[in-house]
Amino acid sequence: MKPKPMRYLLIPFILSLMLGCSQRAPTSQTIQNAGQHPKKDSILAGGADTINISTIKTDTFKYSKVDLRKILKHNPELNDSTPVHPDITYGKRGIWGDSTIDKSDPVDIFNSEIGQDEYYLLYAYFLKKKNRGEKYQTERETLTKIYRDINSIFDALAQGGTYFGHQYNRILGEAEYSIYQGKDNYYYDKSYDITKQKMLYINALKQQITDELNNGDFLESEKSDKKKELFETVKELDGLITDYFYLKSARTFQYSNY
Repeated sequence: MKPKPMRYLLIPFILSLMLGCSQRAPTSQTIQNAGQHPKKDSILAGGADTINISTIKTDTFKYSKVDLRKILKHNPELNDSTPVHPDITYGKRGIWGDSTIDKSDPVDIFNSEIGQDEYYLLYAYFLKKKNRGEKYQTERETLTKIYRDINSIFDALAQGGTYFGHQYNRILGEAEYSIYQGKDNYYYDKSYDITKQKMLYINALKQQITDELNNGDFLESEKSDKKKELFETVKELDGLITDYFYLKSARTFQYSNY
């Protein structure tokens, strides 16, 4: 029998190389895609051109859909699939965004105190969508009241300051993150009575108010009225904290911010 020419022997070898390369290509593409930050547009088409992004019914903050899409282009972390605390999210803003800079489409419009306030409002708006929208509206409204009451107490004790003013809107982001942590989390479903724990928290807050008023720069003529006013806010807090979720959230918010 005649030996086969060399060119026929090489054909199977070349074909096997080609098949091997074509099989490996998708793996490389998968790894490349896995490293990309997701950029999902969660702004619904149609309807009004302007959206109220406030997460509670008493506030109104309007943005156009065009501006919201532009913001998401530069700050996709606002719509991340795995949300983190708003402070952390703000710290990494724009890392995965479009870095194109021009005068009509600035990248970092949140690099100021007021800009940070707006960022937290946007954070709350997008996270509310992940938190099933209106499903937790009662908890959302209650947490916002609790956090704003705490903020107002420490604002009064400090006799004002820009920090407390900025906190007023940023609290919406904090409250929404608390909702995200608490929803479907059985850790907060305590079967025991929280009365004693809540009493300890409320009494400690009252004692702090008393100590700060006596140790601060308040006039003697002001102390009595101020104490009565702040104790009324504490009384409201007492009524708002009806379960362990609210108690835990109130303590965490207070001790991490004031």
